[in-house]
Amino acid sequence: MNSKKVKNIVSNLFAIIILLIALVIYRKYDYNFYIKGISEKGKTVFSRDSVEKYSKERSYKIENKISNDAMFYKEINVIPNTPYKVTCMIKTKDVIGDQEIPTAGAQICLNGTEEHSKVLQGDNDWTKIEFYFNSKCNDKVEIGFRLGGNMQNASGTAWFSDLKLEEGAPNDSTVWNFGCFILDYVDVEINGEEKNYATTSQEKEIVRLNMKRLESSIKQMSNNQMSINYEIMEIEEPLTTLSFDEENGYYISEKDAYKLIEPYVQEKEYDHVFVCTNLPLESKLTKNKDICEWVGLGNMMYVGKGFSNIRIMQDEYTYSNVNTFPEEVFLHEFLHTLERNSKEYGYEVPALHDYEKYNYSDDRYDGLRKWYIAYMNGMIKTNSRVYWTTSRNILYETSKIN
Repeated sequence: MNSKKVKNIVSNLFAIIILLIALVIYRKYDYNFYIKGISEKGKTVFSRDSVEKYSKERSYKIENKISNDAMFYKEINVIPNTPYKVTCMIKTKDVIGDQEIPTAGAQICLNGTEEHSKVLQGDNDWTKIEFYFNSKCNDKVEIGFRLGGNMQNASGTAWFSDLKLEEGAPNDSTVWNFGCFILDYVDVEINGEEKNYATTSQEKEIVRLNMKRLESSIKQMSNNQMSINYEIMEIEEPLTTLSFDEENGYYISEKDAYKLIEPYVQEKEYDHVFVCTNLPLESKLTKNKDICEWVGLGNMMYVGKGFSNIRIMQDEYTYSNVNTFPEEVFLHEFLHTLERNSKEYGYEVPALHDYEKYNYSDDRYDGLRKWYIAYMNGMIKTNSRVYWTTSRNILYETSKIN
């Protein structure tokens, strides 16, 4: 064999080796138009895994060697005001949320929002995770497969496989399903001091009375445009963490309540969640001198659902000749969810707290009942325009797939 042929063979073998190496690299890092998103560089490795996979297709692998927030995400076209379901098989290894936060882990999410699926931590074999969302006023959304969370980090490894998106049919029901959770115990440490609170039987009865009154009030005040079903559950396991911000002081956020109520919420598919406790109005509970005293706190989200804190106060919630509207705080915090949803659906609505701007006042005996009736029935006018807020057409539609 002459030297020319040998050179050609060597050259061809070299080319084949280069192509094979390129193919291996391509297959490992072919993300199928998914974009890599990370909070901090140098902490995460993204790849496609041909060994650890659920089906024939290679899985998407995210490895947070150091705690981080990382995801694969892709922009997709959607039909506005349409429900969707995303399903994904997820496997995890050694996934831990920073500071043991339960909402930081492997999950499906809408990038740029607080909406996400159930969260997996620790070691899990392949698990089917479902995520429901409504496109609202958007024609494009970014679906993310995440190891971390919204402003939260996690370490460990997660694999994502068999990604699927389904379009659903809008649910035009005006019946809302409420989950009301009474926390029996709060055992937290604040500023180095142990705080322990127990909800009394009388306080629990106040919640039951007001939820029963709320069921009647919503139907009457909305002129039968909407109604509710509700369940009340007592949680005996103590709440052990509270969140804090300068505006509200200490409160119960999604991450605080997650481990306590998630099994119930996943099973029942509630549209709105109340968490009730008897946290006192106590200056020692805040880091600043001026305490923001709230009896209810709304406009929050829990796994894509409306989420409210209710602080049980006997004087506020007792029916008497002075207070004829004790369920008001429950209604008010729920309306914050409708306010938020309406804006996200693209409707311009008046702010719930702007009642004085529209010549309504807080009555000593009946609270803001007249304002809520007008608000719930779309009777508020500005510059001759009617602002619809809780009419049938823009109620939050649960994303159930046909």
